[in-house]
Amino acid sequence: MLTSITLKDYTTFISETTFDFTATNYKILEETNVGKNRVLKGALFVGENASGKTQVLSSILLLLDLLLENAEQNFIMKKSMYTKGTKFSLSYTFNIEGKNIKYDVEFESNAINSEKLYIDEELKLERLKNSGKSYFGDVKDNNDINPGLSLVKLEYYNTRFNNDLTLNKWFEFLKNSIYMNCLHGFIKSYNPVKVSEQMIFKYAEGKDATELNNFIDKFGYNSEVVFNKQVSNKDKTMVINSNQETICIRKKGTDVAIPLPLESTGNQVFINAILPIQFSTKNDCMIIVDEFSSGLHNELEEALIKYFFNNSKNSQIFFTSHSTNLIDTSIVRPDQIYSFKFDSKKGTLIKRFSDENPRESQNMEKMYLNGVFDGMPKYDKEFKN
Repeated sequence: MLTSITLKDYTTFISETTFDFTATNYKILEETNVGKNRVLKGALFVGENASGKTQVLSSILLLLDLLLENAEQNFIMKKSMYTKGTKFSLSYTFNIEGKNIKYDVEFESNAINSEKLYIDEELKLERLKNSGKSYFGDVKDNNDINPGLSLVKLEYYNTRFNNDLTLNKWFEFLKNSIYMNCLHGFIKSYNPVKVSEQMIFKYAEGKDATELNNFIDKFGYNSEVVFNKQVSNKDKTMVINSNQETICIRKKGTDVAIPLPLESTGNQVFINAILPIQFSTKNDCMIIVDEFSSGLHNELEEALIKYFFNNSKNSQIFFTSHSTNLIDTSIVRPDQIYSFKFDSKKGTLIKRFSDENPRESQNMEKMYLNGVFDGMPKYDKEFKN
């Protein structure tokens, strides 16, 4: 599980900034929201528009793309435009089966400048520019490394880290991760072997919708999923035939099945979220969700988040939302919430709600709206021409 991220000169983050995902001394939601080794099952990021929330998610995606994608990455676009120079760095820590993995990576312009990989503070791999060493059994020299490729990635695909169980479990955790952008209706899987378990369009190629509808019924939702190769209106005056299964939504009590792309944004977001959330209860992984509040009723948002925390074991969900109703101690702990604001001189500033030591009985949503935790924008609601 991901235990921390540290960003420096990254996008809107000017100062070195650390996000801690380990549990504090709060006792609320201990059994549901805290995984093994007291690592939190994720975090909620709140704050005004363009304050840096999405950039934290992008730092997780950068790691996944760097280690799992085949194509070279355009790193320079991640360098903060608010600072001088061409370097930026990220540091990630994970707890895998009780062992601590730390991966430090620095970029310069559009190349990887340095990498270091540790297990329980023991150096396992290091790289400076195009040369590196790995310490899995015998010391191995690596020369002429492609400046756009990670040595960690090369070591995994070439040697599987000499069968190191901890690092291979780490990669399995990363590979199972899923990214969703609810606003744009985009979903990405990092594991080709598991894609049919994570994305509904692939799922529909080999299964019926029974399991999905059983899941939907748990929420009391008023619609169900239908896989059809023929879509028609009630009197059959409009018929659409397809060689592939078309994913449709049918409101209960009707016989009209509407193709998913023609459905409401909320229905599309909900249906696309079903498989990732189900998958996360059976496989340890990360779900990275941007603009979670796009189209979903706030009651449905709450239900999905609660379902994830109640049923996942050591999976994590990192998500942005403007739905302040989620800032509630019946849903998330104070140490699971970060607020964001952007300062023109200091860049993105964050505050972890638990730093203010709110009591478990306090109304955190009201406190946030009143500015206690920062990150609450102040707009002129009485603006007139």
